[in-house]
Amino acid sequence: MIVKNEENNIAKCLNSIKDYVDEIIITDTGSTDNTKEIAKSFTDKIFDYNWNNNFADARNFCISKAKNDWVLVLDADEVVIEFDIKNILEFINKNLSCVGRIKRINIFEDNGIKNT
Repeated sequence: MIVKNEENNIAKCLNSIKDYVDEIIITDTGSTDNTKEIAKSFTDKIFDYNWNNNFADARNFCISKAKNDWVLVLDADEVVIEFDIKNILEFINKNLSCVGRIKRINIFEDNGIKNT
């Protein structure tokens, strides 16, 4: 996860996925709030990255820190509400050289009304 000043979101995001992943990797691009301190309660794999206005560079840096072959990429303001670990593991074991995709439903609020 690439983050900057996400103290209001990061705990909710990481709580939603912590039981399903082998490792959590945080790449911080210059937080001045409590983002890193909150992240420390979930992982010790927190890396500083000098932001160069390139998300691909930051994402590749973050992924380079992963010890596993399969990587779930989330933004700090995303929350996983359903995760079928059995189905995911079955896909991984049957598709050793594929890229998978998880269905995402974005819920956002517009003038107090939730939309998908």
